[in-house]
Amino acid sequence: LPGPARFRWWLPGLVSGQARRRPRIISTVNDAADAEDAESVLDDVVGPFYDAEGVVRYLALCEGELAERIATNGVIWAALANGTPVFPAWQFDDDERVRSGLLRVWQTLRRGADPWTAALWMCVPAPDLGGLTAAGYLAEDASDVRLEYVTMLADLDSERWLQ
Repeated sequence: LPGPARFRWWLPGLVSGQARRRPRIISTVNDAADAEDAESVLDDVVGPFYDAEGVVRYLALCEGELAERIATNGVIWAALANGTPVFPAWQFDDDERVRSGLLRVWQTLRRGADPWTAALWMCVPAPDLGGLTAAGYLAEDASDVRLEYVTMLADLDSERWLQ
C-alpha cells in the first residue's frame, strides 16, 4: 500500500474524538509480541513503548493521522517483526506532544537509517554527549545550542550510513 494507508491496518476500530488519556505502556517489546520478535536489547535500551491505540488516544488524533505521522517521520516509532508499530515513551512531553527537538534529530537520522537503528542511536550513551543519550541530553536541556549539536552529530552519522 502506498503512503500512510500501509500503516492503517493496525488501527481498527479507532474513532476520532475519543477521550484523551495516558496510553497504556507496553513495558517491553516482548509484551506486544512473542519473544522471537525482538531482542531484549531493544527493550532494555529503547523502551518502554506505547502501542498505536494508546498514542492515537493520548495525542487525540483522528484515524489515519498516526499513519500519516509515521509515513512522514512525524512521530518516533519502530515496527515489530510482525509489522506492528511501537512508540518509545520518552518522546512524549507532559503537554501531550512529541518533543520537537527529538523529532528533528529523528528525522535527521531517518535519512540514513531504519527506525530501530535511529531509535537505538538516540538511546545509547554517547561520549560526545558526556556519556548521556541523545534523548537524555536534550531532556536535561533542550536549548537551541544543544539541539544544534545533537542534530549535527546525527547528520554526520546519517551521512556516513548513506555512503
